[in-house]
Amino acid sequence: MSRSARFGTITAEEIRQRKFLRRGLQLSIMVVGEMGTGKSTFINTLCDEDVIPVDEAHGKKQLSIDKYSTTIFEGGTKINLDIVLASGFGDSVDNSTCTSKIVKYIDDQFEAALKEECKIQRTHQFSDSRVHAAIYFIRPTGKGLRPLDIQCMKALSQRCNVIPVISKGDLLTEVEKAVNRKCIMRDLKKAEIPIYDFTASFEDIGEMLPGVNINDLIPMSIVSGTERKIIDDVEYKVRKLPHGIVRVDDPSHSDFLLLRTCLLGACLQDLKDTTEEIYYEKYRTEKLSEASKKSTLSSASPSLSKVKSKASGITAN
Repeated sequence: MSRSARFGTITAEEIRQRKFLRRGLQLSIMVVGEMGTGKSTFINTLCDEDVIPVDEAHGKKQLSIDKYSTTIFEGGTKINLDIVLASGFGDSVDNSTCTSKIVKYIDDQFEAALKEECKIQRTHQFSDSRVHAAIYFIRPTGKGLRPLDIQCMKALSQRCNVIPVISKGDLLTEVEKAVNRKCIMRDLKKAEIPIYDFTASFEDIGEMLPGVNINDLIPMSIVSGTERKIIDDVEYKVRKLPHGIVRVDDPSHSDFLLLRTCLLGACLQDLKDTTEEIYYEKYRTEKLSEASKKSTLSSASPSLSKVKSKASGITAN
């Protein structure tokens, strides 16, 4: 077959799709929560590999924002995943600067994107590091949110999609999960903190949990674990406990699989779209408006000076 004949069998759309699949999707998530809530284990379980070494998981007492990158293949689609881990959050005697440091990181990524956008000649392979979602781990106390949780999630909700989750779900009964969900949602509503709305994408994941209203599962209760075990001829990720084994990716044991499906499948594009169209656009508009005002004031200053000079030279008759 000639080269021209081979080319004729491939449409322009197919060429674009092949190029897109080679390049892959990109997603950036931030993981926030106090020490011991299972953030590192969740990340390693999500990625199916030890993205965060075990010796790094619990070694930081002060707030540290670290970025990790990995590649995941989900249903044949390549996903370039950036994970931003806020370690040591809320673990100090003085946690007054924790939220501001996390917010600064998100704003810095917006600023980098804005500077690139404003260039006359843009960088060909610019690495977009804007955070598409912040997964906020909440310790299940049965009392709702701490003041620091409210402060941080309120600030995050102005900049990215916030997804609160209940940590250590394996320690809770179904009744305790329901109590914690109710208390957390009560506090979020009272503080007027908007969280990510899964309902727009729920049609794509409804088959997983037929007849279930996803809002009844928010915040999701997460159990993580990287060990694998075959149970009834099916391989599961598991977490071993003194009283038995929790199947991490079994919806009857944990909401982990549901959250993973949302992040890496059903909601991935919506998370990116809302970041671009709502949160980044808000930042962009504010910054360009500020720059425009400064430019207007700067250009008006010489004229104002001339007026003042003329006024000072006028004498009474």
